[in-house]
Amino acid sequence: MDISVVITTCNRPAFLKEALDGISTQILKPKEVVIVNDCSDISYAPVLDAIKKVNARHILLKERSGANRARNIGIEECSGEIIAFLDDDDIWLPKYLSEISAQYKSGAEAVVTGFKQLGKENVVVINSDVEVTKTSLLRGNTYCGMSGFSCRKEVLEQLKFDETLPNGQDWDMFVRLFTQGIVFRNIPEALFLYRFQNEDGIGAKVRKLSPKDIYSRLASAYKHKEFLGHYWFKKRVSDQILFSLKHKEDKKGWICLSIKLVGFKATVNFFFRALRRKVLKKPMAI
Repeated sequence: MDISVVITTCNRPAFLKEALDGISTQILKPKEVVIVNDCSDISYAPVLDAIKKVNARHILLKERSGANRARNIGIEECSGEIIAFLDDDDIWLPKYLSEISAQYKSGAEAVVTGFKQLGKENVVVINSDVEVTKTSLLRGNTYCGMSGFSCRKEVLEQLKFDETLPNGQDWDMFVRLFTQGIVFRNIPEALFLYRFQNEDGIGAKVRKLSPKDIYSRLASAYKHKEFLGHYWFKKRVSDQILFSLKHKEDKKGWICLSIKLVGFKATVNFFFRALRRKVLKKPMAI
């Protein structure tokens, strides 16, 4: 069963080299590796040897299009039965491809896995489900980011990534796969290293936003409002508004916006959950 790899990258050649090194150590080798470079404006010359080592194709987009568009282009360019996605700042452990391949051979149509935090490998994030469930999806993305996601190409050609979403594209895809009745499995094992809190990552960008700029980032919640239901919709919106609040300016403005959109109770519940996580010393979430 052929597996194609799609890596999206933008202005991070050093990280990409580490990701490619992880591919070179795979027990099961992929059919092909397609790198979709989202119009980087810095040189990728230092990583050319690593690209050649895995015999990858490097597609440089002429204009900045976003990660979802880059992934959709990757889908179009691949020829394998299975497409495994990898963000340029994450690293697959050696048995990643062999483990997901076994799932597809036994009937899976899409697969997610657990992960370890890169640099703090004692922090392990694993969902114990063996099949992706609505119970877990209601809580958000409790599985993994895009580096732990793979799917049959024929399924992806029908669904594609939603290019209108600035964030939450992984959860959006997982919900759509689930509601379509796709055989969607989870491997409850840490099979890749996830780079948490990059300086140019989503978390860092969100901390710099003002309350009026958050609305576009709530799009996935509103898109799946019916799926979420009353309680989980409000929880998801409050979580996204109040995420990393201690690092943000205008804390009062963020809290007021949460109350405005989802009410006082949902806002208070956010702080209760945050306190409980701190007391219980729960590991990081995605």
